[in-house]
Amino acid sequence: MNEEFHGKILLDAQTFLMPEGRKIDASVYIHLKGYARARVSHLDVEKIGLGKVIHRGRGNFLEVRGIEKGLEIVMRESRMVEIDGVKRIVSSLMIANSSLNEVVEKEKSTRAWVGRKYDGIYIGFRKGEIQKLEKVALEKFGVKPLEMLEKPPFTVGERGH
Repeated sequence: MNEEFHGKILLDAQTFLMPEGRKIDASVYIHLKGYARARVSHLDVEKIGLGKVIHRGRGNFLEVRGIEKGLEIVMRESRMVEIDGVKRIVSSLMIANSSLNEVVEKEKSTRAWVGRKYDGIYIGFRKGEIQKLEKVALEKFGVKPLEMLEKPPFTVGERGH
């Protein structure tokens, strides 16, 4: 699902499978809250087969490190995945885009929920990193998240009081 829309911003990024350093043709997006059912702003890395780096279930809390010009997502343990018909061992995933250093600074790290989806993975950051990701989207692309309005079950006076 590589369709682009206003709240899903395609980054000019390169993605590498480590330890080989093998570049893959993945699409990296900032997916902002409120667009296409996103409840929280996050990063999407889309490439068929990439979701298999997540071992069990729907996701894991993993270390995300700020590296020179990007991020590195460190897997709990190496995993064999098949991408473009080629099997490779993956210990981490590097995403090269210098804007991502505004989310996780070089030589810093955080833990994030890395989830599996049909066409790749998503990276769900903690509140502080989400705010930084949304700031990047606003300052570099002029797009901000949509506020999701949830109607309370009732308002004062509505229950007959």
